[in-house]
Amino acid sequence: MSISKNDDPLRTFYERRHPEYHRLAPVWRFLQATYDGGRAWFADNIFKFHKEGQQEFNDRLNRAYRFNHTRETVDLVQKYLFKAPVSRSEDAPQVVKDFWENSTLSNLNIDSLMRMSTASNSVKGRAAIFVDNNMREGGMTIAEARAAGIRIYAYLITATDLLDYAWDEEGDGGLLWVKVREFVRDDKDPIASCGDIIERVRLWTRKEWILFEEVESEVDPLKRSKKKQKVIREIDRGEHNLDVVPCVFVDHNVGDAPYAVPGLIDDIGYLDRAVANYLSNLDAIIQDQTFSQLAMPAQAVMPGDDEYDAVLSMGTKRVFLFDGAGGKPEYLSPDPKQAQIILTVIEKIINEIYHTVGLAGERTKQDNAVGIDNSSGVAKAYDFERVNSLLLSKAQSCENAENKLVQLVCKWANIAIPTDKLVQYPLTFDVMRLADELSVGEALGKLAAPNEVRREQMRQIVDKLFPRLKKDLREAMEKDIKTWLEGEDLVLNPPSSFGSKPATSRSRQGSVTAKTPTK
Repeated sequence: MSISKNDDPLRTFYERRHPEYHRLAPVWRFLQATYDGGRAWFADNIFKFHKEGQQEFNDRLNRAYRFNHTRETVDLVQKYLFKAPVSRSEDAPQVVKDFWENSTLSNLNIDSLMRMSTASNSVKGRAAIFVDNNMREGGMTIAEARAAGIRIYAYLITATDLLDYAWDEEGDGGLLWVKVREFVRDDKDPIASCGDIIERVRLWTRKEWILFEEVESEVDPLKRSKKKQKVIREIDRGEHNLDVVPCVFVDHNVGDAPYAVPGLIDDIGYLDRAVANYLSNLDAIIQDQTFSQLAMPAQAVMPGDDEYDAVLSMGTKRVFLFDGAGGKPEYLSPDPKQAQIILTVIEKIINEIYHTVGLAGERTKQDNAVGIDNSSGVAKAYDFERVNSLLLSKAQSCENAENKLVQLVCKWANIAIPTDKLVQYPLTFDVMRLADELSVGEALGKLAAPNEVRREQMRQIVDKLFPRLKKDLREAMEKDIKTWLEGEDLVLNPPSSFGSKPATSRSRQGSVTAKTPTK
């Protein structure tokens, strides 16, 4: 099936993009380039300032440098987000456990897949994970599929390749179809293959997938024109009959935005570019300070000299002539106050970059080499609340996405979908470790805190000790915690050992002997 370029339907579909895509695609490309860095970035993002010659600008461009604050911000959020272990239930079906162990065709596990998706949505706001298998025809049992090397896998599609999709507004609210762009390389035969990168478009629906490619049409010998045309051709298709589009969106923050989702570095990328340009301007001032311009009276230049015939180009031999009889030659250089202004602005912008996400404590107030920020404890507490809120929203988005992936894996394996959530991300990202929790529990015992307070503390300790407990074992521990400390009287001065049973207490009126529970 093929349609020529002069016919509209298939080509219109192939080239169509969501209306928001045209608006956001240039922004996504800029943010991705700013995150990636590299020398090619400077050619598009270092700007020529007024009264600057082309040669001066080229020299300044070659000297340009930057610290990639955009990548640093994303990496810091990633570090905190995946610092605490993700709880994945041991009660999960074996096919789901296999998927967690080898989630992609390159055998990356689920943690690596989610790290890639969160890094992508930090840059562009949204990423998509598709679940597929490498069996194209027929059906087989799970044992037969494992013996044949058939397995379920997932792959990541970034926002720039997520071309268009539609929602079922009248039904369940899920995806009706998704159109994505894929790139493959003709490299199967090391000798005969051309090695070209080929662009394709894949349409996923609730029942099937269809793959399209733009190719050159065959020349019709009966036609006078022998010129080949580009046509859109369907090159493959397959059915999955899952009744859903096997796609899960992973957003930067939890929300219900249908298409445009804000990312982490929407503003940081532009602030980072401003820092790079100011650093380049500062470099120009340093160069002019080091290689000052010679200014001398024109009367001191005799006819026939090179300076008399033409003004020299940029470099250490640059000479500025002026009409000044009796004057003496001098070297001109920029005002050092200009450099100080630029340094002050750079410091403020860098500070704002990390304050934006509550990571000011990771940076210094002056530069990257002075030491840690000396903000007050209250200020750092507010910064922590900001970053904790960001991490919590991002973790909830990841949790929702992973549980949807579990459902898709079960659909592909044709097994029952678990009713309970199998994946849980942390609910807080405080810096308390297990040893800190034990210290708090011991302090609660010394203070004779109410039993229910100590039980809740014990639940937190259990969660950090055993994040991946099976459901039956967790229920048994919960039952023990509920009956823990029963029969104990509240005391003001219990023994120092955490969880031990007190013997005596002292009231405001005098000594009172507490009841000792019978064994």
